[in-house]
Amino acid sequence: MKKTMLGLSLALALLAPSDAEAVAFPEITLFKGGPGVDSERLWSQTKFMFGLGVGVAGGLYLLPESVTNWDKSALGKGGLAKKWWENVSTGPVWDDDHWLINYVGHPYFGGVYYQVARKSGYDQFNAFLYTALMSTFYWEYGVEAFAEVPSIQDLIVTPIGGWLYGEWAFHKEQEIRANDGLVFGSQTMGDIALFMLDPVDSLARGFNNWVGSDFIKTDVTLHLSNPGQLPTSVRMEDTYIGLQFHMKF
Repeated sequence: MKKTMLGLSLALALLAPSDAEAVAFPEITLFKGGPGVDSERLWSQTKFMFGLGVGVAGGLYLLPESVTNWDKSALGKGGLAKKWWENVSTGPVWDDDHWLINYVGHPYFGGVYYQVARKSGYDQFNAFLYTALMSTFYWEYGVEAFAEVPSIQDLIVTPIGGWLYGEWAFHKEQEIRANDGLVFGSQTMGDIALFMLDPVDSLARGFNNWVGSDFIKTDVTLHLSNPGQLPTSVRMEDTYIGLQFHMKF
C-alpha cells in the first residue's frame, strides 16, 4: 500500500507544473482573429456553407424516411417553426439512424467544417471548436432540427470524428497540391481526391471560376507557430506545414 501511494505521489509530482510555471491552455482565437489567421476567409466560407446546407437538406429530404428517419408528413403541414421547437425541446436523444450516417457521414462532414477553419489559419483547437459549434447549432439544432430531434451520437461523433478526419485530410490535400495536384500520376485522380477531401472548398473554387471573380475566399492560410525552426530547404518552399510537440515534466 505504501509503495502504491509513493508511486502515485511521484507520478503526480512529475505531471504537476512547478510553482514557477503556469498551466498553459489553448487560446481561443476563433472569435477575435489574430496574427496568422484569416477571419474573412472563415466567414466567407461559412456563409457559402449555409447556402450549401439548404441543398444538402433538400437532398436528404428526397431520401426514404427509413434512411433519414425524417418525418416528412410533419414537414408538409406548413408548421416548420412549430416542428423545429418540438424537436429542439425534446432532444437530444439516442437516434436509430444507419451506422453509415452516424459514424461515417457525420465525421466526414465534421471534417469539412474543420477544414474551413483549419485552412483559414486556425490551429487544431480552434478548428475543433468551430466544428463543434457548426455541427451543434448549424446542423443538429439548426437545419436538421426542422425534421428530427437532435442526436446524442451526432453531437459527440461529428466534432471528434471531424477533427480526426479533418486534420488528416488537411495534410493530405497539401501533399497532393505539393505534387502538382497529381495522384498516381493522374490529374483527374488528383482533382477527384481534392474534391472528396474537401468538397466545400472545391465547390467554392469552382463557383469563383464560374463567376470569374474571387467571390468566395479560398486562399489557404497555414498555421505555423515558429517557421524559423524549419529546415532551410522547407522554408524556401511556397507553402509549408509545421507541427510541434511540447512536453514538460
